[in-house]
Amino acid sequence: MAESPPGRSDGTNLDPRKARPTGRARTAAARHFSRRYTELHCHSAYSFLDGASLPEELALRAAELGYEALALTDHDGVYGSLEFAHAAKAVGVRPITGAEVTLAGGAHVTLLVEDARGYANLCRLLTRAHEGTRPAAKRPVRDGGPGEGVWGIREVPPATRRSIPPLQPALPLETLLDHEDGLVCLSGCARSGVGVLDANAAVRLAAAFGDRFYVELQRPYERGDARRNAALRDLAAALGAATVVTGDVHAHHPRRTRLQDVLVAVRNRTSLEGCDRERRGNHEAVLLSAGEVAERFPQDRDAVVRTAELADRLRFDLTEDLGYMYPDFSDGREPAIVQLRRVCDRAFAERYAGANGHKKRARERLDEELALIDELRLAGFFLLHWEVLELAREVAREVRGDSAARQLLPPGRGRGSSVGSIVCYLTGLSHVDPVAAELSLGRFLNRELAGVPDIDLDFPRDIREKLIVRLTEKYGRDHAALVASFATYRSRGAIRD
Repeated sequence: MAESPPGRSDGTNLDPRKARPTGRARTAAARHFSRRYTELHCHSAYSFLDGASLPEELALRAAELGYEALALTDHDGVYGSLEFAHAAKAVGVRPITGAEVTLAGGAHVTLLVEDARGYANLCRLLTRAHEGTRPAAKRPVRDGGPGEGVWGIREVPPATRRSIPPLQPALPLETLLDHEDGLVCLSGCARSGVGVLDANAAVRLAAAFGDRFYVELQRPYERGDARRNAALRDLAAALGAATVVTGDVHAHHPRRTRLQDVLVAVRNRTSLEGCDRERRGNHEAVLLSAGEVAERFPQDRDAVVRTAELADRLRFDLTEDLGYMYPDFSDGREPAIVQLRRVCDRAFAERYAGANGHKKRARERLDEELALIDELRLAGFFLLHWEVLELAREVAREVRGDSAARQLLPPGRGRGSSVGSIVCYLTGLSHVDPVAAELSLGRFLNRELAGVPDIDLDFPRDIREKLIVRLTEKYGRDHAALVASFATYRSRGAIRD
């Protein structure tokens, strides 16, 4: 008796190519669905040591495949979202902002941003998910021998903190339920989605999000695909929720999938063979054309088309819709521009006190510049930077003492196009007199300015750590943040890993 071909217990063939239509049927499916699919679950290289493609590579590939829109949903962060939004718009693809978020207990959900309120909530949720994941700067210790002494708090050396791996992000479900406004929630991936791992949580999410909750169907051609998707369809019916098809994309092109395997092995600190379960070894988690997705889900064509319908609702544009304005510093009695003029006038009297040949030109330049700043409503922007510099001067005096030599070192130095501004010169943001140097203001500040001017301040190492603490105390933890930097591979580090 001939042996049956290898297959899964649920009847799905292990070879994905044998399950796909070919010839005329495949061409017709591709033509019919050529523009009616939007990938809503996609990871870039900012899903660290998991995604294998840069945001611009995903955007370009989506344009090549005829996508009208594409969502970026990196793991527990929006690190690459702005980069992706600019790249996607440049190639005619509408960017959708989102993230795949890990809940307490390990289940995942995919969150997509609908409007500016949703983006604010997503950022709050991600911040909450990462709280407590870094090693503590202080820890309780007991002075004395065993059973003796008293408990106290002691600093943990930075080198020791760096050697302790961070915990994984975890978002309490209650926090998500309290911040659902402006967000669309999908049930998560085939391996760890809330629809697979925690049906009770799915019930609560469906009740909270209403018609903004969708059950994700994925087919990575792993054992149990058909059985899992059948259970997810039943779950969606029980919850009264719609289904959407997603690809859990981790590479923009099949050629990049081998690198994705290597990154997963590096993340797990093992060999390729040692992380077979964690890898996507069948190399199916790639960006597909709409026709290929339709072929993969012959029973769920409505869920394929529904992705494009949902994408039409997700119109938030990270490059335009934040609507953030700097605090204007107006206190009800005195407008911000009046406060800024007073700061500049005081410095002007000091800087141009002598018989200065260009004092008159400097005064005219200052008046014109202040009028432009008032017109652009940027007085608070300059006052905020001035406040930071004044605080830096206080910290510098505390750290350096009264040594005249060390006091000559400025507490912060601006660079770039800001040296063309006399307001920057008078508020301490720049140390160059733009009138004497005959520098133009236009590159730094003009009426066509789309956002705020670009100011970079460099603070000396000896005051930096204390200044960070003082800034956080002054403005509050909810209004101060450290900007992250991302290490990128070069040859030596790649070979070592």
